[in-house]
Amino acid sequence: MSTRTLTRGEKQAVTRNALLRSAAKLFRSRGLEGTSVDQIARDAGYTKGAFYSNFESKEELYLVMLDERFAEQLDALDRRLSGPTDPDAQARHAAEGFIQSFRDDEDWKRLYFEFVAHAMRDERFRDELATRHRALRARLTEILRGWAGRFVDNPPMPYEDIAAMTDIISDGFLLDRMVDPELDEDLYATMVAVFVRGLQAMAVGWEPDPADLVRSA
Repeated sequence: MSTRTLTRGEKQAVTRNALLRSAAKLFRSRGLEGTSVDQIARDAGYTKGAFYSNFESKEELYLVMLDERFAEQLDALDRRLSGPTDPDAQARHAAEGFIQSFRDDEDWKRLYFEFVAHAMRDERFRDELATRHRALRARLTEILRGWAGRFVDNPPMPYEDIAAMTDIISDGFLLDRMVDPELDEDLYATMVAVFVRGLQAMAVGWEPDPADLVRSA
């Protein structure tokens, strides 16, 4: 039985995927600083030259991993928000699914924040990471616009701001839970539900009394 010979493009895709898998494994166990290009190439079964035929650096390779991870998370969010249930239930379902994705892959969460820390020491890498976050928030903006548009005619603030706040809430919760693993995961879904309820209230004209904010501060 004959097997089809892979095209050059297919062979490159196989090599690229093998390098990504090896890098993900080594980054998780050794971190960015503790992993070399040589180690990634050797673990994948290729030469250092094969690595540089696909990626300029291990930082670029990580950014490709991040692009794929962000795309997976956004696709999953879009699916979770497409059901027929009410907006509160959908928001909680989406939040629970987000937390579940990190429960299933705790190493990725640690890896993500390690690279955030690396970005604080490397201006070029920080710029690249910021570009990815802007792209994530732009896609998140469109997802939220399509979802919320089914329930409200006039959002209380620009969808771009809602997307940014949603992203910040998520990152903040994940970081705090890394510091304190006893932090209840259900709190995140509750935070998201409260946030959505607040936006709904503002959409129909409610605004907090400034005097109340001063008294509660």
